[in-house]
Amino acid sequence: MLEKRRFQVKFQNLFGKVLLSLVLVALVGLASLPFVKSAQAQLNQSQTVVNATAQSAGLANTSTDLPTIIGRIIYVVLGTVGVIFLALMLFSGYQYMTAGGDPEKIKSAISRIRNAVIGLLIIAFSFVIVNFILSWITGQPNLFGTGGGGGGGGGFGQWGNTGGLGNAQIIEYHYPEPGQMNVPRNTAIVITFVPSIDPASFISGWTQGQPTSGKLNDGMVRIHPEGSASQNLSPDMALAAVSPDGKTVMIKPNDPLGNAQKPTWYEVVLDAGILNASGTKIFGGNFSNGYVWRFQVSTQIDNTPPRVQSVIPMAGGPYARNIVIQINFNEPMFPSSVAGIYNNGGFQNVQIYQSDGGKNEQQISGEFRLSNGYRTVEFVTNDDCGVNSCLIKMRCLPADKTIRGIIKAATLLNNDSALAAGYKTGIFNGAVDMAFNSLDGDSDGKATGPVGDPAGGFDDYPSSKPGTPPFAFLTNSQINRDPPFIKTIDPGVKADKIPLDKNIDISWLSDPNDMNGVIMAQTVNSRGFRIYTEGPQETDPNTWWFFSKMINVDDNGQEASSTTPHVQSLVTIYHRPFINSDIPKQGQDLNNYYDPYVRHYVMNIYQNCFNPAAMVKKGVKTTSAPKPNFCNDTAVVGTDLGGGNFYCDFIKKP
Repeated sequence: MLEKRRFQVKFQNLFGKVLLSLVLVALVGLASLPFVKSAQAQLNQSQTVVNATAQSAGLANTSTDLPTIIGRIIYVVLGTVGVIFLALMLFSGYQYMTAGGDPEKIKSAISRIRNAVIGLLIIAFSFVIVNFILSWITGQPNLFGTGGGGGGGGGFGQWGNTGGLGNAQIIEYHYPEPGQMNVPRNTAIVITFVPSIDPASFISGWTQGQPTSGKLNDGMVRIHPEGSASQNLSPDMALAAVSPDGKTVMIKPNDPLGNAQKPTWYEVVLDAGILNASGTKIFGGNFSNGYVWRFQVSTQIDNTPPRVQSVIPMAGGPYARNIVIQINFNEPMFPSSVAGIYNNGGFQNVQIYQSDGGKNEQQISGEFRLSNGYRTVEFVTNDDCGVNSCLIKMRCLPADKTIRGIIKAATLLNNDSALAAGYKTGIFNGAVDMAFNSLDGDSDGKATGPVGDPAGGFDDYPSSKPGTPPFAFLTNSQINRDPPFIKTIDPGVKADKIPLDKNIDISWLSDPNDMNGVIMAQTVNSRGFRIYTEGPQETDPNTWWFFSKMINVDDNGQEASSTTPHVQSLVTIYHRPFINSDIPKQGQDLNNYYDPYVRHYVMNIYQNCFNPAAMVKKGVKTTSAPKPNFCNDTAVVGTDLGGGNFYCDFIKKP
């Protein structure tokens, strides 16, 4: 009984000490709360000093703020002390078990175990208190870790909850992209679907016949900081608009996302109840739970106006009349400001004219289509001029004419910023980027508005300033029927040991004089470019996603401009990181395979289809049975699916 009583007393003393320690830590934490506002203000000031110092040192893009640094330092200290206490407890347990009945050793071991338990409990509670205080200050749920990432539809796994982009044929592309970082706080969120959608799924209270813009339907689209679903943007906090074809949804928050102190991960949740234009749910099968993706908002506001990167055709000519006019911007553009239909009236932000040597000028009817990560606009006329090898109708420019184009800058809200005047409605009289900054037509880094604006603007493209390349060329009566040819692929056929984040690059063979290797951007999509997966770990279609974009390359291997030759296009297929292969055992194949395809739906700037069975050898274009596919200058007999596909397989090993 005496030993039992001693044990009870020791236990009560131990419990009392632990409880007292926890109460003291809690009181310290609670006592600090009145100083949170003051601490937050001081941290904001300190962060400003840190950012200014980083800028002076050439490190302006640093993304780690003071609370995060403090939190991580405390985490390291607490973790180190915790490891010491854990080691002490293990050593004491070993000493207790090997004491051999020696009362002094047993007493010493029990005492150290008791103290180690007390220390571990205090550290654990301190961790919670510190995390709570710092989270209160910054508004972030976890100061000790980092968030973000891409991939998996329908369930949270190692790739998050984004999946099916490109693979599921539901969503073609969206901006920001999956896992994209350093997105400006004042960004728009844009989603392009494969089918047309019901505007009511995105516009609150929308009914047939109403304008396709209004308040956000927050029941179907939930936008919030990651881990803070209760902070969804409400209908009054964002503008939503749907393009005339019903395939592109544009969402612009009224206020900047995130904060000026710390980059913030955001989550966009598209509900499983979203309907297509026929009233049927667009998400089904493996993606019946909807679609989710994440992106990181930086601490910066985007005040930089967009500019024109290049225009095709370049000045001069004459060019075959089936050439497509392609306008490439240096950044993603807000869709409704650069895409639309002109048919003797209508869309006027981009205009194309024909004339006889500058006389009898007329505006040409046609459609301006936005693609390629919202960076490329292409003009396709209403004039049918035959079919290509895929039996798709070609659209041609007028023959033997001078063709001239103009891209309008938007009217500015005021002369002190690049912000366009239509920022509240999303309706603009000129080209704007995803932050609603108006076009910088003369590329001087400042937006001044359209020509003829009362404020004296001169930022239409081409600008009237000397040295600006013209947006004009000549056509003839010919039809160019030369198809595009693949020049190289990277990774190559059957390549192995591929880095997990290696994207697929496909370059196209071209003659700079006729630009046959310049690809029509609107065909750079999941119909023309695909990656199929196979392997022991690649069994869940929910996690795999990919999308394609392109740039035009000059003879120096750099992105072409309006003053440099467009030697070829380079198409890149972006994707969720590959899964590493296991080391195979005897008689087993544990490799994960990734098969990129380029299909015949891809067309060049003359609207000619890619022929997967054709190749170029020693400068001569040839075809031969059994229809070899062209892979890195080598004829490879592969799988012929769906009318002929470019088939190049590469194996990734550990």
